[in-house]
Amino acid sequence: MKTFILWCAVGLAVMRLGPFASADTLTTHQNKPVRLAIVFAPVMSGLISDLIDDFRKQSGLEVETVAGMDIYERARAGDADIVISHCGFSEVERFVEDGYGRWPRLVFANQMVLIGPPDDPAHIQQAKSAIEAFRRLAETKSAFIPNALPVVMNLADYLWEGAGRPYKEGWYLNSTESKGRAIQLAEEKGGYVIWGAEPFLQFVQKHSTKMRILFASDPILQRVMCSVVVDPGKVPGANAEGASAFEKYLLSPRAQARVAAFRTPGASTLQLWWPAALHNDSGAAQ
Repeated sequence: MKTFILWCAVGLAVMRLGPFASADTLTTHQNKPVRLAIVFAPVMSGLISDLIDDFRKQSGLEVETVAGMDIYERARAGDADIVISHCGFSEVERFVEDGYGRWPRLVFANQMVLIGPPDDPAHIQQAKSAIEAFRRLAETKSAFIPNALPVVMNLADYLWEGAGRPYKEGWYLNSTESKGRAIQLAEEKGGYVIWGAEPFLQFVQKHSTKMRILFASDPILQRVMCSVVVDPGKVPGANAEGASAFEKYLLSPRAQARVAAFRTPGASTLQLWWPAALHNDSGAAQ
């Protein structure tokens, strides 16, 4: 199975429980909460709480959430009924191939952003694409810190290629710094950096910085997340009925509209979460 298969769930049936099942539909586990294991970003932003609250009102079912990087380990150990992570999360493919999870369904996407000084000397805020923004960094020789995270480095390589492979000397700084330290280094240099919007907003709350989100409006900056219902055939006791009902809700037009309308506190003018259910096969969201 290739990783790209996770992006196109074709020809597999899903449980058809209606728009999102009511508590009466879920006979076996109707009094059992759905245990959700999820990566940090949807929790930090408040998005998943917003969706869970709406699901509870519609179905009467409770969802208990635990966030972390060991979410698939928890699911293998029987401590989760459904898992949500980025599709590129290293464990997704192995978890499904080993029979622990049902077919992944794309649910929503979060956002990476270009961050820089408030005076924006490269004028990337006026760019029409992330590639154009990157080209402006090269043309103005504005310092760029790669941010040594694999997904960010891959994105930086794509933007560099798209910008015409500009000569890096004097502005593209080789650095092993990542996350908050990369932000601090970029600020020291009066330059720019790429990071996830949600971790950056959390960083701003805890550290004194003048750095700001300057560019976000390009689909290439989005990182899609998927849900995986734990298979009770492999993990006895998993609440697959409740998990499937919650997944069905996440894929519903109602929930997808809430994702599109959601705004993260501290960045109310930016859309940082995007609906992704339409990227599944036509039967997944029915």
